[in-house]
Amino acid sequence: MLDRLDRIVRPIAVPNLTMFIIAGQVLMFLASLSDNTLPGRAMLVWDLVLTGEVWRLLTFFFVPPTNDVIFLIFAYLIFYTMGTALERYWGVVRYNAFLFLGAALTIAAAGVVHDQPFSGRFLQGTVFLAFATINPEFELRLFFFLPVKVKWLALLQVAGYLLAMLAGWSVALMVLASVGNYLVFFGGGLVSRVRNSARRAKWERQQLDTAAAPRHTCKTCGVNSNVDPKMDFRYCSQCHGEHAYCTAHLRDHQHVTE
Repeated sequence: MLDRLDRIVRPIAVPNLTMFIIAGQVLMFLASLSDNTLPGRAMLVWDLVLTGEVWRLLTFFFVPPTNDVIFLIFAYLIFYTMGTALERYWGVVRYNAFLFLGAALTIAAAGVVHDQPFSGRFLQGTVFLAFATINPEFELRLFFFLPVKVKWLALLQVAGYLLAMLAGWSVALMVLASVGNYLVFFGGGLVSRVRNSARRAKWERQQLDTAAAPRHTCKTCGVNSNVDPKMDFRYCSQCHGEHAYCTAHLRDHQHVTE
């Protein structure tokens, strides 16, 4: 499926797509300082697209996630770092396919809730999730001095997405559409990882149960080597099969016959 998607995207793949998105959002942010209605006119609303405002099918991708300058600076630094790393790891075509698929799913979701505005604010977060999945031990310096592994920050982001979904049906669809590309790219691997973890946990439990089982148990009284580690156990050669007995019952027991 991903190979077919790559073939579709290859003719329109854009190198340095991360920088292109950031530049577009910065330009819209600067333009919105003089016209604060600009982000609203750029968001994706299918009812307005059908009236002729077809530019919304593209411009929604360039709506900044917030008006907070400080937050934008940090968000763009992280997005640029991880987006360019993914582009180097996957290649231009596969990275474009990842983001274009998320955009296509967002456009489709906007068609379901056709009168509500959609933006790409959750879509950029999937780049962070993808990077954290591939490099879970990578450390970020929060506030420039506090080292935190990206896998923990990714879990916080997932929790934030789940909370955002409680805001309403349209936001829930926007989140689901945004993470749809992540699930297409990583869903199979995550399912396999969960299955492997479950199998390993089962094997470890079996090993613990085997280790915890007593090596010897007296057939007559039931005392075992875990209860009395100093007990001397012997196996009766006259009993059918292997049956252990403590010293008190080695010569005082009924022999087991076939």
